[in-house]
Amino acid sequence: MKPAVFLGALVALLGSTTAARLHHKAHNLDSQIVVQDSSEKDQAALLQPAEYTDAAKQNSIHSPPSNNLDAILVDIDEFDQSGDAGPFAHHSPHPKFNVGSKSSQWAIAYVPYTDDLNCKSRDAIQTDVATIAQKGFTTIRLYATDCSALKLVGSAAKSHNLNLILGVHIDDPTITHAQSQIDDIIAWADGNWDSVEMIVIGNEAIFNEFVTPNHLADFIANARPTLRRAGYTGPVTTTEPISTLHENVALLCPVIDIAAANIHPFFHADVSAEMAGAYVADQLEQVEGICPGLQAVNLETGWPSQGMANGEAVPGVMEQMLAVTNIMKSAGGRSVFLGFGNDGWKDEGEFGVEQSWGCMNIFRNV
Repeated sequence: MKPAVFLGALVALLGSTTAARLHHKAHNLDSQIVVQDSSEKDQAALLQPAEYTDAAKQNSIHSPPSNNLDAILVDIDEFDQSGDAGPFAHHSPHPKFNVGSKSSQWAIAYVPYTDDLNCKSRDAIQTDVATIAQKGFTTIRLYATDCSALKLVGSAAKSHNLNLILGVHIDDPTITHAQSQIDDIIAWADGNWDSVEMIVIGNEAIFNEFVTPNHLADFIANARPTLRRAGYTGPVTTTEPISTLHENVALLCPVIDIAAANIHPFFHADVSAEMAGAYVADQLEQVEGICPGLQAVNLETGWPSQGMANGEAVPGVMEQMLAVTNIMKSAGGRSVFLGFGNDGWKDEGEFGVEQSWGCMNIFRNV
C-alpha cells in the first residue's frame, strides 16, 4: 500500500499561518537555483543557499559518541589492480546502481541513542524498527556501528524485511577507527549482504575538516575492493554538502558509486516550508550533474518542529508537516528523512532546532 501523510489538520491550520553532535548547516553553492513558490502566485524565486556558520561547523552532523577503539592506521597507498601503486589509480568504470523507491517514501535516519546519550536497549530498538516498518519505510540509514547497531538494528530490520544504509563514521584526520568499522561490517554480514542497500563512508567529514579530501578518497578507494572481496556488490559512497562535492569532483567521483548529499532546506533563509520540496528536487538535479552517470540521492533531509525562525524558514509542528509532505511529493523516493525521533542529547544549536527533527508522527501506518 502506498504510504500516506496526515493532511487534514495541516490544511486547516496552515490556512491562517503560513545536530551536541547532530547539527545541520546550510549548504553554500556556487550556482543559483530557480524554485517555484506556489504561495507567491507561482512566481519563480531565485534561491542561493546560505553558507554554513562557523558556530555550526563546530558540531558535526550525527557524530556518535566516541568509542575506545584501538587506533588502526590504514595503509591507503595502493589500489590499482594492475599492481601500480598510487592514490589515484582508481579510475575504473562504475557499475550502474539504482537505489531508492519508486514511491514517495524510501528511508528514515536512525541513531540508537537515548536522550542522555546512552545506547538504546534491544527491546527499544526492536520496537523502534517495528514502528519504522509500520510507517511504510523500506530502508533505515545508520551513521556508525556503535551501540551494537549492526547486530541489534540489523536483526530487527531483517525480521521486518527492511534494508539498511550502513555508515562508517569518520571524525578525525587519521581515520583511526574507520577501518575497524569496515571490518565490523564485513564480520557482521558474514557473506550475506542481502539487506545492505548502500554503505556510506563519512558524513560531511571533509566539510567538518575531520579529514582531507585526498585522505577520504584514498580510504574509499581502498575500502571498496575490500568490501567487494567480502562479497558486497552494492554501492559505496560518501555524503557531503553539495558545494563540497562540487569542489572535489576529481577526487570523489572516481571512487564513489552513488552521488550523495545532505540537503536541508531549513538552513536556507529564503526557503519556506511550502518551498522545501521544490528546493530539494532542484538541489538533487545539481547533484546529478556533479558526477555524470551516477545516480543522485539525498541522504538527509527534513524540517524542525520547534525553534527560532531562520528568515522565511520557520520551524513548527505544522510547518514540519508541510515541508516533509512537499519533500515526499518532490523527492521522497530518493531522500532519507531525518529522523525517527527527537534527540534530547543534542545541543539546541544556533536556531534552537537541533533536538527537534523527529518526524515519524507525520507518516501513517500502512
